[in-house]
This record gives sequence, structure tokens and C-alpha cells, in this order.
Amino acid sequence: MNTNLGAWGWGWVGVFLALFVGIGFYAMRKTKSDEDFAVARSSYGPVVLAFAFAATIASGATFMSLPGMAFSKGFAALWYPATYPIAIYLGMLLAIKLIKRAGDRFKSNSLPEFMGQRYNSNFLRIAFALVSLLLVYYIAAQIVAAATIFQVLLGLEYQTGVLFSVAVIALYIVMGGSHADIITDGIQGVMMVLIALIIGIMFVLAVGFPGTGPAEINNALVAVDPNMGWDTYFIEGDALFGSFWLVTLIFIAHIPFAMNPHIGKLAFALKDPKQIRTFLLIAIPVGSILGFTVLGGLHARALVGEEIIAAGLKPDAAIPVLFTQLFPPFIAGMLGVGVLSAIMSTSDGLFISIAVIFSNDLYKKTFAPIIHKDKSPAQIEKNALTISRVAIILIGVVAIWLAWTPPKFLAILLWIGVGGILAGASGPLLVGSLWSRATKPAAIISFLVGVLGYGGSYLYLKFVKEINPNPFEVAGYSIIAASVVMVVVSLLTKPMPQEHLDRVFKS
Repeated sequence: MNTNLGAWGWGWVGVFLALFVGIGFYAMRKTKSDEDFAVARSSYGPVVLAFAFAATIASGATFMSLPGMAFSKGFAALWYPATYPIAIYLGMLLAIKLIKRAGDRFKSNSLPEFMGQRYNSNFLRIAFALVSLLLVYYIAAQIVAAATIFQVLLGLEYQTGVLFSVAVIALYIVMGGSHADIITDGIQGVMMVLIALIIGIMFVLAVGFPGTGPAEINNALVAVDPNMGWDTYFIEGDALFGSFWLVTLIFIAHIPFAMNPHIGKLAFALKDPKQIRTFLLIAIPVGSILGFTVLGGLHARALVGEEIIAAGLKPDAAIPVLFTQLFPPFIAGMLGVGVLSAIMSTSDGLFISIAVIFSNDLYKKTFAPIIHKDKSPAQIEKNALTISRVAIILIGVVAIWLAWTPPKFLAILLWIGVGGILAGASGPLLVGSLWSRATKPAAIISFLVGVLGYGGSYLYLKFVKEINPNPFEVAGYSIIAASVVMVVVSLLTKPMPQEHLDRVFKS
């Protein structure tokens, strides 16, 4: 590794670490209760939240795995960034208004709690909370990405990078909870947009090649493998991009993506439901720009692909290596640490969401009314805040264990965790946000069909058929099945009481 690069990289790490820890101390002063820690209710405007929302969605997979897919598969990988932002923001557009308005009315501290309140069902609250613990796989994917950055740019051993990544994230989140999460994510979102634009400009100019223009990169890719060129729309036999239907399933799988607990909870932090339109008008283009990172994978394969393969690095290292090749150490270190901050912007929200499952959904709403009847609400709130902070440490330990041996593609590890969550949430939360006729029995059955359908199908393909499942395909089919069940069972069962529906749906 270039020693100058390592020195500059560590210098930039120091700057960002000081900034985020300082924000953690500031946010700690604003965190007085478990509700503050969980959602920072009605505390931020649409601009900050729009960048925080985009940063939370654009995780290590966007800056590492997405370019890694393009590095391995060529131009066909552009289907992914062409579909997932549209699907995610479509799902958010359909559900955010109800989640914000009704969630504030019910004082929801998490999406599992909101699901339970929407259908007046403790079973759905507890079940969704337990299934959401799978988000620890999502965290592990981010830690893998962060450790890869430390390995390529700073010269750390991979496992040392895993430990350092968890320690940094846990530090400022334990202090400031959702306030620290949102403020740091807002800053990181701005940085991520700038880096994505730089990657896009580099691709258009074919920086590093004798000529200019994307044709230079395309020609270099075709020389490596004719199937990697821009004339190949689908790769025959490929599990992800083998047909238009497989791409359609990727789109379907991402529609309920904003129903992930760490993403959907951001709606509760918006100051006023009337700001939702402004929030979306900013968030949608910002999130779409971040998809430009896929171009960096194509650029890296064409320019330095052989070096990456010869060094034994995984395809996910494409962007960091490209930066080290094209920029002086001062700039490469800054851009690399910017990518690192992008990874952290998702990890911190995930840590909080899982911690809140323990403190709010399980302790405060389930066990405290039984085992702590003699304690005052203030005491229970204090206990919940302590549980949140302790849970952050425990989650970090589990994430380290899962991330210790890196997978080939981060997106696959990520979707092992979220596929079942999204399949379970698609009926009760997405359909249930659009349709007041949705019923409690339908929500329960739809949830079970989604979760068990995803989990059962994945395990069957993995261990019985002995093939590596395409998680987008399995999730897409499970989401379709769960949504259909939601509609059919609702039509066959008794509507919920009108008084309850008025509380949920009326302004």
C-alpha cells in the first residue's frame, strides 16, 4: 500500500471520527428518553431528513457491492440501479403519509410497534420485532464493506478493520441515538452525492484511458468478456440478470424496502406531515444520483481489473482501488473515507432499530407491564434507555461474528436479512397503508405467508436443492404471495371497527 495514502487516509479518518463523536456528545444532550433515542420525534426538517433517508438506503452495498456486481457482470448490472431507487421511493411514497400521521398519533417508537397499533395486535408487534432481528445480517454487510475500505486504503488487516468499524459506530450511537444517527446521516448524504457525481463524471470522461467517452470503457470490457459490453442486456443463465422477469422481481422485492424498521422510522422524525411532499421532492433525485456508483465498477474492471484480481481482492473493492489509481493520496484518502462514512450512515440506523426492538417492543411494551407493574412510567423509560444502549454493544458483538469471514457480494448477505422482513411487512404495512379495508386476520396471515414463504423457500433451495438462491427472486415471489393473501383474506373477514380506522386514517 502507498504509505502516503495510508497517512492521508488515517488523517481523514481522524477528522471524521472527531466530527461524529462531537455530534454524538451534542446528540446525547438532546436524548432524554427512550423515545428520543428511538425516533427523535418531530425534530428535523425535510432537507436534513431527505439526505439522511438517501444515506440510510445507500449503504455499503451501493458503494461496494453494486460496483462489485458491475465489476463481475458488466453493463447488465445497470439494471439494478435502474430499478431499485424507483421501487424504494414508490413504496415510500405510498406509505409514508399514513406512517407519519398515524405513527405520531399513536406515539409509535418503531415500525413493529406501529404495525401492532395499526391492527390492534400484540402478536404482529412482537412477531415483526423478532423477525426484524434479522437486520443484524444487514449490519454485518456494512461492517464487511467498512473493513474492506480500511484494508484497501489504510492497510489494516481485514479482521482488525471489522473490530475498528464496530467500535466507531457503537461509540457515537450509544451516546446520541437517533439524533446522532440523523445528523451524521444528513452530513454523510451530502458527501455521498458528491462522490457519486465524481464517479459518474470519471466514467463519462473515461479518466485514465487514452481517449475519452464511455466507449473506451465499453471496448475494454468487451476485450475481457463479450458478455460484459453494453450490447448485452441480459446474461444468459445468470441468477440476477438472466432475464427481464428476474429484473422485474428485483423491482418488486424493493417496493416495500422502506418498510425496513431502520428506514421507515425516519418518518417519525419529520417535524410536520405537511413537509412530506418537500421531503420526497428532495429525497427522490438525491437517492437516484447515488446509483451512479455502479459506473465505478465498470470503470475499475476496464482500467485496473487485472490488478484487483491479481491482488486477491474481492470485486467489492473496485471503488477504493479505482480511487487509489486515479487520484493523489490526499484526494483518494478523502474520497475513500467518504465512502466509509456512507457505510456508517446505514449501520448506525440499523444498530438503533435493533436496540429499540429490545428496549421498546419487547421490554417496554411486552414485559414491563407484567414484571414491572410497581415501577413508575419514568422508571420504565429510564430502564428502556439503558437497555437500548446495552443492546448496541451486544449487537456489535454479533455483527463482528457474522462479518469475520467476508462473502463474495455484500448485497447477498444483506438480503439474507431483509428479504423475510420485507415479505412479512408488504401486506400489513404497504397494502394496509393504502387500503383501510385491510383486516387484522388478513395482516396476521399475510405476515406469516411472507416470512415463512421467504424463509422456507430460501432454506429449501439452499439445503435441499443445494443451489445458491437468488434472494431477490425469492423475496419477489414471497412479496407477491403475501400481498395477494392480504387482499383476499381481508375481503373474506370482518372489517376493523370504524372508530379504530378513524384513528388510523383520518387527518
